[in-house]
Amino acid sequence: MADIMNPQSGQEQQPFGQGAQRQYADSEATDDRDEETIRKDNELAERLSIIIEDANKRVVPLTRMIRENIEGFFAKKEEERDEGELIKAVKPLIEQAEKELHTANGAVKGADPDSRLSNRATRHAQDHRATPEEQRLAAALKVMIEEVGGTIEWAKNKLDSLPKAKRELGPLLDALGQPLTQIVGGVGLLLAGVLNLVSRLLSGLGLDSLLKGLFAATGLKSIAKATGLDKMLNF
Repeated sequence: MADIMNPQSGQEQQPFGQGAQRQYADSEATDDRDEETIRKDNELAERLSIIIEDANKRVVPLTRMIRENIEGFFAKKEEERDEGELIKAVKPLIEQAEKELHTANGAVKGADPDSRLSNRATRHAQDHRATPEEQRLAAALKVMIEEVGGTIEWAKNKLDSLPKAKRELGPLLDALGQPLTQIVGGVGLLLAGVLNLVSRLLSGLGLDSLLKGLFAATGLKSIAKATGLDKMLNF
């Protein structure tokens, strides 16, 4: 997948590489899973990676266009700004991004043929050394959280001074966050250790609050506690 730009700074992000792998590998985590469980987890992580990466290819351009339109609006002289035109330009982008994320969320659920999601929901999440497949999934999920979650937070702050645009676009931005939260929660319950790795990746950019916010804002924090993710994410 192509390199993704940091939505906060506009700088190119470093791909998930040796530094992040070493950070996790050098931890004291051990892997008590049997070979069959590891194989199934790796296959699941690979399926989920493809789903998340494919969604990112479609959603990231939309989030960037949302930012470009809002930035373009504020770049104009105040007397030339038209909130109606801004709403007209941004609304379909948010709606399309939400549609793409709902499609991805459905695919995430479909990637669980053995009902591992429901089975794991009642078990404590075990930490272990991340496999390459899990590292790939964590990297893809990090991009989705950073791009979508970051854009939602950024856009809502920008629109706070625009009553009409805030009224029209605010609820749509909230709706955009729902499938993102469901995707993160679904992946977390299937492969809990991946969220720990995602948290470390985002923390390195000072953005781990995005992941914690997704759980706290939607009630998934209680699920995180039930599966042991609260300790892994330092809630």
